[in-house]
Amino acid sequence: MTHIALLIPAFNEEAGIALTAQVAREALQQELVHSVHVLDGGSTDRTAEIAGSFGVEVQHIPSVLTHLGPVLGKGDSLYRGTRTINADWYVILDADLGNISVEHIRSLVQPIGTPGIHFIKGGFVRVDENGVPRDIPAGRVSELVGRPLLRRAALPFAGLKQPLSGQVAIRGSLAQKIEFVTGYGIEIAMLIDVFREVGVEGVVEADMGFINNRWKPVEALDDVRDQVLAGASLRVTTLPDFGIVTHEMVTNREN
Repeated sequence: MTHIALLIPAFNEEAGIALTAQVAREALQQELVHSVHVLDGGSTDRTAEIAGSFGVEVQHIPSVLTHLGPVLGKGDSLYRGTRTINADWYVILDADLGNISVEHIRSLVQPIGTPGIHFIKGGFVRVDENGVPRDIPAGRVSELVGRPLLRRAALPFAGLKQPLSGQVAIRGSLAQKIEFVTGYGIEIAMLIDVFREVGVEGVVEADMGFINNRWKPVEALDDVRDQVLAGASLRVTTLPDFGIVTHEMVTNREN
């Protein structure tokens, strides 16, 4: 049997983790996945307590692979999780999706087992809390930074609905080959790593329908943009020049 592990990286997500943990538990009961792991990056609120109350496993990431030092965010949590949780496939889900449902998870796991597929990228329509599609379909940073970077690198993933989304499924052996960067650059760096390992033929996009994800204020976007640029710059040594500089705020586990 193919073992599918659902990984939910979380840090101080007490406001939304209850719904996510409940849906994850339902996915487990319906055997869409075979284990659920909330990767708690050291929350100082009730994230771990709330998630655990739904009967899912909560992994305290600061206690995992402690020789790596302090946890450096989502990418670090995923690095440690994929190195210590054995699975044939990992489904990765953000902890703060406002309308997450079992059907969203079902769409991500459906292509698993398709010959030649190693990576599944969740595509969806971004909606607000009322279910109304947002004016910028993939988000401001995706459209202004993510797509142009991918086009500059001549990568076919520029056409993905959500190139910077964190909703993915990845074959276990592939996840353990790639290196996860920290910060908001994790998704674009992961796409480049996946392309290098399996090519475009090994990737498929799954239609997740409508997703309500966190809307960031305009004043926060500069930091997001800079981290996306930095995440890409850590992966461009054998790709066409992006004309950008590595930012120290993003740390690569290879370094």
